[in-house]
Amino acid sequence: MADLPSKWTGLQPSRFLKYRSWINKQKPGICGTYCAAVLLHDAIYQKTKHSLSKEKLLNGLEPVVDGALPYRGTFFWDIAHGLRRLLNQSKIWRIRTGLLPEKIVVKQLSSDHPQPVIVGTTKYLNSKYKNHWLVVYAYGYNESDKLFFRAYDNHGRYKAVVPASQTLACVWLEER
Repeated sequence: MADLPSKWTGLQPSRFLKYRSWINKQKPGICGTYCAAVLLHDAIYQKTKHSLSKEKLLNGLEPVVDGALPYRGTFFWDIAHGLRRLLNQSKIWRIRTGLLPEKIVVKQLSSDHPQPVIVGTTKYLNSKYKNHWLVVYAYGYNESDKLFFRAYDNHGRYKAVVPASQTLACVWLEER
């Protein structure tokens, strides 16, 4: 991808290096589950320094994210529903959703306490990922003022870069 940003705002890629091995190998994929697991793992680790089991997170989230409803694929409401089911007793976080990642991601990652955001790509906006979920942790503008996101992609890349113009819908945790 030519003409990428030279400066990124948000979180450091090193924070997401540990998720490079969290690779979604299922057919059909369960990218929503993987992204929910990474978002939750990261939030809990940042708050407590306790590392949850990848397998337990995935096993707990898959039935309530990718397996909850009888259609194929995962929508933002599926991810939000799954996270709400797991965090229904949480007094720490609330789950938020939105349809304008360009505004929401920039706002979340520019705050005093930036947090990652699950963002959906779509084939209808020409994404090379087609319909897929990523955990975005940084954003940047190139010299042409085009917005890009840096993300964990659940295919083994923790520094994937996607044009923000290819995304639609997002889910994030907000501290109460």
